Amino acid sequence: MCKSNRTLQATPVHEAAGWTLSELLISLALMAVLTAIALPAYNTQQSQARRIDAQSALQQLQLDQVRWRGTHESYASDLNSLGWASENSPAGHYRIAIADASADGFTLTATPLGAQARDTICNPMRLQHLHTASVVLSSGADLSTDTGRCWRQ
Repeated sequence: MCKSNRTLQATPVHEAAGWTLSELLISLALMAVLTAIALPAYNTQQSQARRIDAQSALQQLQLDQVRWRGTHESYASDLNSLGWASENSPAGHYRIAIADASADGFTLTATPLGAQARDTICNPMRLQHLHTASVVLSSGADLSTDTGRCWRQ
C-alpha cells in the first residue's frame, strides 16, 4: 500500500465581522454632533413654514373684510359675520382674531398655538388696514414694524 505524502494544511482563521467598541462610540459621537447641528435648523425651518398659515389666514380675512365693507357702514368686528366657522387658521397653527374694527379700518391678529407658540419672535402676527387704504404688516411687540421679518420669506 501506498502512503500519501500529503500533509494537511490548517484552514485560515477568519476574524469575526463587526464593529469594535471604539468604532461604535466614534460613530455615535458623530451622529450626536450632526443631530445637535441639524435639529435647531430644522425647527427654525418648521416655524418659518408654519408662518405661512398665519399669513394666508390674515390675507383671506382681509379680503373678507373688504368685501363686507362694500355693503356695510363699517368693517366686521367678529369672524362669524364674515362666515368663518372657526377662530383657528386653516392648518390650526394660529388663533385668528379681529382686534379692532371701525368704519375707517381694522386690525387682525394671529396668535401662535401648540408647537408654533415657541416662535416668540413672531408672536403675534398682525395685519392692519388703515383708513388711507394702506396695509401695515407687523409682528411681535411693535405695532408698526416687522422687526422679526416674519412676513418675509
